[in-house]
Amino acid sequence: MRIYGNAYELMSETGRNLVEMGHIVKPKTYQNKKIEGNEEMITREMICEQYCLTELPDPEWLFVYTKAKDWADKEFEERVSGVVINPGEAWKLRKDMWEEFLVYNFVDDDPRFDYTYPERINQRVKYHDQVMTKLEAIIKLLQEDNDTRKAVLNIFGESPSNYCDSNYYDGSARIPCSMYYDFLVRENARGEKVLHIDYHQRSSDFIQHFGDDVYLAWKLMEYVAERINIKPGHLFHTIDSLHSYKKDWWMLKTSINDIK
Repeated sequence: MRIYGNAYELMSETGRNLVEMGHIVKPKTYQNKKIEGNEEMITREMICEQYCLTELPDPEWLFVYTKAKDWADKEFEERVSGVVINPGEAWKLRKDMWEEFLVYNFVDDDPRFDYTYPERINQRVKYHDQVMTKLEAIIKLLQEDNDTRKAVLNIFGESPSNYCDSNYYDGSARIPCSMYYDFLVRENARGEKVLHIDYHQRSSDFIQHFGDDVYLAWKLMEYVAERINIKPGHLFHTIDSLHSYKKDWWMLKTSINDIK
């Protein structure tokens, strides 16, 4: 596992690895759209990409490609709002990316997305017979039991009564790229308790989403750490398919110093 101490190293090294070691894959779908035969949507891909980010002193480098920090900050605000939100307001700060995924086939005919992270994170669950959001239940669990291995914030849904993403393997609707966030309180080398976050994704587009995903995971770790009064630790990130589309390869071959 590669270990990075800042965002500049993470973005520059990961982009270089995709260019030098990525394998060509020709996907048939992108989100809920068919792209078979579209040469611009051929990908370079690395599978089971893993790294650890120990510090984030320079988050601006995570947005070197997307220039979307305003969107990410608003998106994070909605994710931890405690409210089930769809579509919300954050997407409007990145309309060029998200507007095409709005759908109108709901009963009230208001446009919504097939899913949102605020929906999944703020889904109601029971904890000690009290109803609260999944995130609040995880915070309470960590407060009560620092050594727990159960503090998993699931995003990919398998509940028939709520969100069953497996129903959409056929591409009829979008499904989350994130599988889960796992929170672990453990001692560091100095004997201090810190909160680590283990973030698992099935898929991430390096140019369009990777930096945003890293930033939002890091912010979530900091948020939960503050709530349980423990120092934030490291981000451990696993991506089953880290890829970049041909239309964006020119950016991979350009120094991020020049792009910024």
